[in-house]
Amino acid sequence: MTRLRIPRVVPKPKDFSKLPWTEEFRDKFPTRRVAENAQNIAFEDLRDYLFAEKHVDYRKAKLLTDALKSEKGIVRNDNEILLTVNFPFCEWRCMNCKRNMYQKEKCSDAYMYYFDAIMREIELTREIIKKKCFIVKAICFTGNILALDEPEMEKVLSACTYSLSEMSIELGSPRLVTRSKLEILKKYNVTRIIVNALTYNTVTLRKLCRRYEFKDIYEYYKLIAEYGFDLSVELTMGLLGERELQLKRNIELAIELGANCIDLYSRCCPYDNSLEPLTNPQEISKIRKTLEFANEKMAELGFNPYFLYCTEVENGCFESVGYALGNHKCRFMEDRRMEISTVIGCGSDTQTVLVKNLHNTRKYLKNTYDMGQYVLGIDEILDKKRKFFE
Repeated sequence: MTRLRIPRVVPKPKDFSKLPWTEEFRDKFPTRRVAENAQNIAFEDLRDYLFAEKHVDYRKAKLLTDALKSEKGIVRNDNEILLTVNFPFCEWRCMNCKRNMYQKEKCSDAYMYYFDAIMREIELTREIIKKKCFIVKAICFTGNILALDEPEMEKVLSACTYSLSEMSIELGSPRLVTRSKLEILKKYNVTRIIVNALTYNTVTLRKLCRRYEFKDIYEYYKLIAEYGFDLSVELTMGLLGERELQLKRNIELAIELGANCIDLYSRCCPYDNSLEPLTNPQEISKIRKTLEFANEKMAELGFNPYFLYCTEVENGCFESVGYALGNHKCRFMEDRRMEISTVIGCGSDTQTVLVKNLHNTRKYLKNTYDMGQYVLGIDEILDKKRKFFE
């Protein structure tokens, strides 16, 4: 009996040189382009429509559809606002960081003046919120509020308590975590900790000048998990040459630590907008391959996209995506990344953005970048803020 010899078919590697969105949906917020251009398409048919009729890559069509599904639940209410309060302290400064951060122990004299100044701005902000009948949708303490002493933490948190608001803190260094400070967070109804991890890869951490390894911070995450906070972990795809293997490990470690939200940013830290755009076609293809891997991995793990925006739109169109398990999405990050609501910033290196959705307008007011200048100019800063909201 003669056996048929069937030639082995070797699948061709996917071509990542083509723009997966197509020109029609090349935008900072591609979901908005989809909503504008597919109003007459039934939602359950949208993915197939984007793929078959608009020639969008099938995986990207699914990502767009899933992200748009989450966006449809967002209410654009000009009375709802976000509040950010910045304490610019850290243990060390990352090599790629463009934020103005300080080591608290090296500026102890200026620190007390800064604390007094920001408390004055917080109090003025309360007056503005009351006068304008704003509803605080979400609050985030950026920088490291855990760098403060415990009585100061309590003073700040009690001054920033608003009913019905989601309260989050950003955490740059897990080694600032203590049991007593976590208990204070619980006391004032902080619900989420947002860890700006970037990566857990030891080699990359050393290049970034972050002086720890994963094993050094594991115990701090275990302590956080005891208190039942929602945990968001921010990771960067393609950071300093990292590819699929490192990204897979980063995602798995974040889940092991208890993350129910994983925000994946393309190429750079979400607080750094100064990275030179990629123009090399081979490098662009590598990043697109990493992004596709990330989307498939998150879907495999049961995470759904809840925000989506693109960077380097002209050259590469690289997406940054927030993923959440179930209903655990971070309201602050969703609103902030999609630029939906008015944001009031308190502290140095913050920005206030007055948003009018009906008129599609935005008005900006920046606080000074430097902590010393913020302290010395606090009277002028408060006066500008009053007039800004008048």
